[in-house]
Amino acid sequence: MKEEMNPFFLAVAELAENRGFEVDGVRGGALNLNSNGEFAAEVDETGAMNYHPYKEVFDMMDEVAKLRERISEK
Repeated sequence: MKEEMNPFFLAVAELAENRGFEVDGVRGGALNLNSNGEFAAEVDETGAMNYHPYKEVFDMMDEVAKLRERISEK
């Protein structure tokens, strides 16, 4: 699954896993993240997030934005 991800999604997946989320793959152009087997968030290639209002998701938002700024698609 991870070999199909772009560098930004790989970095977000690593961040999310380190924060206890499960990576549920890329669907519809967005990286899907779960918490305890249920939808927690999805991050698209621009860094925009659709999410369930879990505190853990809010805690990760700034870091996702910083990753998007740092990792440019080539």
